[in-house]
Amino acid sequence: MNISIDDIKNAKNQSLKIHFDNEVKNLSTEGSVVADLVFSAYGSFINAKGKIFANVKLVCDRCLKDFTKNIEVDVDETYKLGSLISNEEAHSGQEIELKDGDFVTELTGTDEVDVDDLIYQSVTLNIPNPCVCDINCNGDSEMEKYIKKEVSDPRLEVFKNLKINN
Repeated sequence: MNISIDDIKNAKNQSLKIHFDNEVKNLSTEGSVVADLVFSAYGSFINAKGKIFANVKLVCDRCLKDFTKNIEVDVDETYKLGSLISNEEAHSGQEIELKDGDFVTELTGTDEVDVDDLIYQSVTLNIPNPCVCDINCNGDSEMEKYIKKEVSDPRLEVFKNLKINN
């Protein structure tokens, strides 16, 4: 789903509300992803705010079983129409310091905002790490054969009997 920048600018108060209830490409979910977003135009910037709800299908890092996690994301994304860096700055070879307001997505050469991409990035960046099915998950007993047991280096055996006097 794409939102035209002109539609946002021509909306009442330059603010466009959308309700998204669909699947997102490359995002494995149980059911559809639901999002309520407000796109607002501020000069050469577009801001997207709202909430995303998704039941994401994941694999537990400990027991490797499939499970579903309910993910709720608060979205506050800013887009810049055109480039953030002028041609002079880009070709000067000098370092540019990024400030807090510089973390925006450039919309150079496009006249639409890709809502699917916004939702995909927001959800995937909010998947917990490590990804476990349950807080008490200790892994599967079948996994134990893959876990490396403590192996001592025979060259260090001499240090086991070493006594140090103070």
